[in-house]
Amino acid sequence: MVELTRIVRFHLEGSPSPLGCNGYAGRPALSSIAPMVEIHITLRGDPDPKTHYVLDIKRFDQWANQHIFSAISALPQSSNLDQILRKAFQASNDFPHELISVKLQLSPYASLTLEQAMPNEHPILTFSQTYDFAAAHYLWAHEANDEENRNLYGKCSGIHGHNYQVEIVVEPESNDPIPADKLDLLVTEHLLDKWDHRVLNDLEDFQDVPPSVERIAEKAAERLQAPLAASNLTLREVSVSETDRTRARVRLG
Repeated sequence: MVELTRIVRFHLEGSPSPLGCNGYAGRPALSSIAPMVEIHITLRGDPDPKTHYVLDIKRFDQWANQHIFSAISALPQSSNLDQILRKAFQASNDFPHELISVKLQLSPYASLTLEQAMPNEHPILTFSQTYDFAAAHYLWAHEANDEENRNLYGKCSGIHGHNYQVEIVVEPESNDPIPADKLDLLVTEHLLDKWDHRVLNDLEDFQDVPPSVERIAEKAAERLQAPLAASNLTLREVSVSETDRTRARVRLG
């Protein structure tokens, strides 16, 4: 089995049809300032023995033109996006293989995804938003001596800093599929205000474990799960990147 993803880009500038020949930059062609969204469509299946495709990518584009563009081009309120994605998912029979997910990339830092992890399961809607904070840390195992820590962690045993990116994925309420305002307030109060511009080793969160990126992701999930649930947001994932090459992710549920 192979999972194949196609990204289709649309400019929402009032055109009734996604005409244009530059699919990479987005269609229709721009004539003024306009929002752009990306639709990430993922199928799972075996490559065709003749073409060696899971699906001809032109069929992804045609499906998105028919089932996504026509619905979102009128710039609907966010409460309609849940219905748009679910209606599009019902058209999965247009594909010869299993439709796994449809993601609307609303900005470089926010997305709305409808995903069906397993066949015959009810698709789950999630909203993702990315945040950042700057902090210093050093890696130091409490049970090891100075020499052992330097041998274990090398340069990372000395204090240094990172600009961390944190991606939070939640399952929102159906009547508020893009709860960005609520999520921003909660993440700021319960995570960013506590960790930003701090030495993480000095914080109570990291008195039992050193602040490796793996532990930072775990501790962030612990901090956020209860307050999000109290606001009717179910935490599904927390991803923490300390560089553009290193990321840790915690999945919940």
